[in-house]
Amino acid sequence: MPSRINFELNKLRLIKSLFTTNPGYHPPAPGELIAMGVTLRNGGEFSADGGQAHFVQSFKTQAAYEMPFSLEVEFEALFALSAPVAHADREPFLVHIFPQVIFPFMREYVADTTRRAGFPPLLINQSFYPDSPSEVDGQTEKVVTSKWIH
Repeated sequence: MPSRINFELNKLRLIKSLFTTNPGYHPPAPGELIAMGVTLRNGGEFSADGGQAHFVQSFKTQAAYEMPFSLEVEFEALFALSAPVAHADREPFLVHIFPQVIFPFMREYVADTTRRAGFPPLLINQSFYPDSPSEVDGQTEKVVTSKWIH
């Protein structure tokens, strides 16, 4: 692996945004802390020559029937790399580097969407990155609890 590989985010687009309210939800007392389970899934692939990467980051709330809303969001990114990345050296890009580049956009979008819907903003925890990729498909996924005050 070259000692330094620079990359450029050539394209970032929102490819899915689905927000649904739960009409049967009974709100808690004002100021009560609500814990909401959320899933962040990262996945991507490099071009055959290793000079470009297509990356997708997906966000989804869990247990929508118990929460005031459910939200699914997906961003797609295209990265150009200054040098080809060998197949054996691609894991750090897919597990750590690309997710960290896209995460601020995802976090802002989720918070803004919940706020615009009339709820307090849901802030995704910063320590959200998966520990290691799945050996089956190169995808990474982590489920955590994000807390917000209603």
